[in-house]
Amino acid sequence: MLSGVSRFLDRFFPPARREQPLYRLLLTLVAVAFVLIATVVIAFDSIFLSQNAVTALQIGSIASSDIRAPFSVVFISEVLTDRMRQAAVAGVSPIYAPPDPNVARQQIQLLRQILEFIDNVRHDPFGTPEQKTRDINSITALALDAVVIETLLNMDDETWNAVSDETVTVLERVMRESIRESELMQIADQIPTQVSLRFDTEAAAVVIDLVHDLLRPNRFLDAAATSAAEVAAAEGVEPQSRSFERGQVVVRAGTRIEAADYEALSQLGLLSSPDRRAQMIVRAFLASLLVMITLALYVTRNADQFNTSPRSIALLAGIFVIALVGARLFSGGDNLLYLYPAAAMALLLVAIAHLEIAIVAGFCLALLVGLMSNNSLEIAVSIGVGGTVGALMLRRSDRFNSYFGAGFVVGLTDVVIVTLFNLGSLVSEDGTFGTLILYALINGVLAAMTALAGMYGLTLLFNLPTSLKLVELSQPNQPLLQKLLRNAPGTYQHSLQVANLAEQAANAIDADADLLRVAALYHDIGKANNPGFFVENQADNVNPHDALNDPYRSAAIIIDHVLDGDKMAKQSRLPSRLRDFILEHHGTTQVTYFYNKALQAAGDDEAVDISEFTYPGPKPQSRETAIMMLADSCESTVRARKPAHKAEIAEIVQGIFDARMRDGQLDECGLTLRDLTAVKEIFIDMLQAVFHPRINYPSSGGARRPAQVAVTQQVPIEVYSRPDEAQATPEEPAELPPKRQTSEVRPVAPPTSSEDADESPLLEVPPLRRTQRMNPAEKEPDDDV
Repeated sequence: MLSGVSRFLDRFFPPARREQPLYRLLLTLVAVAFVLIATVVIAFDSIFLSQNAVTALQIGSIASSDIRAPFSVVFISEVLTDRMRQAAVAGVSPIYAPPDPNVARQQIQLLRQILEFIDNVRHDPFGTPEQKTRDINSITALALDAVVIETLLNMDDETWNAVSDETVTVLERVMRESIRESELMQIADQIPTQVSLRFDTEAAAVVIDLVHDLLRPNRFLDAAATSAAEVAAAEGVEPQSRSFERGQVVVRAGTRIEAADYEALSQLGLLSSPDRRAQMIVRAFLASLLVMITLALYVTRNADQFNTSPRSIALLAGIFVIALVGARLFSGGDNLLYLYPAAAMALLLVAIAHLEIAIVAGFCLALLVGLMSNNSLEIAVSIGVGGTVGALMLRRSDRFNSYFGAGFVVGLTDVVIVTLFNLGSLVSEDGTFGTLILYALINGVLAAMTALAGMYGLTLLFNLPTSLKLVELSQPNQPLLQKLLRNAPGTYQHSLQVANLAEQAANAIDADADLLRVAALYHDIGKANNPGFFVENQADNVNPHDALNDPYRSAAIIIDHVLDGDKMAKQSRLPSRLRDFILEHHGTTQVTYFYNKALQAAGDDEAVDISEFTYPGPKPQSRETAIMMLADSCESTVRARKPAHKAEIAEIVQGIFDARMRDGQLDECGLTLRDLTAVKEIFIDMLQAVFHPRINYPSSGGARRPAQVAVTQQVPIEVYSRPDEAQATPEEPAELPPKRQTSEVRPVAPPTSSEDADESPLLEVPPLRRTQRMNPAEKEPDDDV
């Protein structure tokens, strides 16, 4: 069912982008809906008066102060009247029908048949004692033990005849009396007194057992008459009235509110507070508006940290509203708010959004719930601090144990807060403090369980790229990855390299590294449909583009890998956030190589429509998709050009970054110049580590020669210049012909001076710079980065 709802949401509520005209309108509608719903939830008691008595003061609550009657009143108390009627009904005795003589006749007749059968068994000349015993045991109306059966079979005929007559006599005598179901056992106990004293103990035992098994009640309850009597008794009770004088105490402080007290408060209008309705509604509206503005300012200021589409903002607002509604539901009972797992919202927002938004939203929720619970500072502090601590403790949202660890810390935090605010009740005898401590500990466990359940439900319902979903999608046995590996193994290896580059760069600028790593695995899945048209999958000197000899057709095939990838991702129900990487990793760049070929064939620049050689885009809309674009271009271009010097790698990377900036591809992604500098340095270091030259050691035979350096790399020596990547640096496409090139092994002497060091082949693999943040105290990588 959840998958069906998810498909409905994807179809009718697709994610909106910033460039769409309705973007601001949708955000405005989300903000207005958030404020209105939050206002209704907070001021629910004042808006819906019929529910106010249920939520404000309930039966069983303890009155915190004396409640006095604001005016004199006399009213009919339904509670007291019903109580008197119930007492009258309980005093009605059950009415039984007269004894039924037919019951006695039936039992006497049955007894005579049984006695006749036993007599036949006794006089059976062919029956053995064992057979006679089995015959008597077959009588369903009797349950005689073995001693009585043996006595029956062994007594003489004269004694048996006397026992038979006595049994009929005793049963008739007993059944003449009135016997109710409840009196059956009592009358059965009196059967021995009805047996004649002329019988010995064994014969009397036979009479008693036979009569006992056939004794039945003969007087039954008359349900109709009893019900009529109860109705009459209830109708005979006069309505009970209550009266209160102005200023009279209705409920004293410390008294538990009973049903009659609750009715009196309702009759006196003390549960509705009509004079404060407008004030409470305005207060709720202002608080909701303040929270909305606070969250909106934070989201606007930090829009580059998470997805800010209307759908994502609506999801975050929906989670907040659900948490607020839950607090409203838990506010109806004594101390139930201490049990409410409000920290689950913070844990959930850490998993699907960002740590900072979880903390901000947690304190906003604490403000609103504190207002709902009679301006309780204790509740507000418990929810705000507990949610913050839980969010900070959830270091690995992809591990189940992390949630329960964070929940345990939330429980301990709540225990400390309860102790701080309730030190005065430590010596109380009602056990309230112990109950609050227990609630606080359970709260932490419930917060972890609720967060896990919520994340699982949101992942299925909205197809979100949560940590659990990303772990699942990163497994190599995923169908799309298996298809890419089988059909386009070169593209698969390229995707792995891009994933490594992008992940390290994301860590360096505090972007979503897990999302980037998984997105990189899927960004080129569209190439699996036509793998041979892409250089990394070509072999045996076969270039389909040469046989095609049509730049328009070749460009369409290259560009279609983006559209095909998006279609495959949609069919496989990949999260829409991952589909953004497929559509945006080439932005609106051009397939320059085939565009130039089309120009050469046409001989006229105006005869060629450049839109036919342009990727559909859009341009990268987030820092993560921009990093993907840069990593994809840098990895493929460096691999295609086979640089011989580390300075050449830096030059290629710098050229790609400059080209993307000049082309405006990075204008909408939110990357700063500092971010670009950090990403560029990471790319240069990692690409040097991957595409580094190695020492060409001499063979073991012959004279020893000085070691020489040969330029090699991890990819095969023969590399075709990828048509879809030739445009990575605008200066290069014309110099990269669409045919296979073979790199040459060139011996190079070690540099003789420091000035030549950057222009010489690398003699060893340079160490990869750390991308994690260092803890100033411990000088170790911080796991949070």
